[in-house]
Amino acid sequence: MAVCETTAGGLISAHLLAVPGASAWFDRGAVAYGGTSKQDYTGVSTEDLRAFGAVSTDAVAAMARGLQQLAGVAWAVAESGIAGPQTSRRSVKPVGTVCLAIVGPAGTEPHTEEAHIDGDRAQVMVAVAEVVLARLRRAVELSPMPPPH
Repeated sequence: MAVCETTAGGLISAHLLAVPGASAWFDRGAVAYGGTSKQDYTGVSTEDLRAFGAVSTDAVAAMARGLQQLAGVAWAVAESGIAGPQTSRRSVKPVGTVCLAIVGPAGTEPHTEEAHIDGDRAQVMVAVAEVVLARLRRAVELSPMPPPH
């Protein structure tokens, strides 16, 4: 398992690492806040980030696939969103928008989703982590690959 998070700020990795025995299946997690860090950590291309925007299902799918390949893991998760409040850099997408992608065992298509979460910055961060973890749990349970112990 590898995780690349933006909006959740490390909360997804923290929740996963709180599970006893996580060292058997958790390889890495990073908060990749800027475009360059997303590229460095996941291999997502500048072209994809420009074409789709960092907060898009296409971009996070590319990030999750790249992270899976670079880390050599069965599962990879990527999320990117807008926690707010928007100050210097403005997006056309509203505060609380988050896009997530989960990639499972080789050959499976990524699960992607765009969600809209109400609340202040801290509430959005927590809710993003909760949404991602719920979707990840469902994906693992539905996977033909047995879940880690």
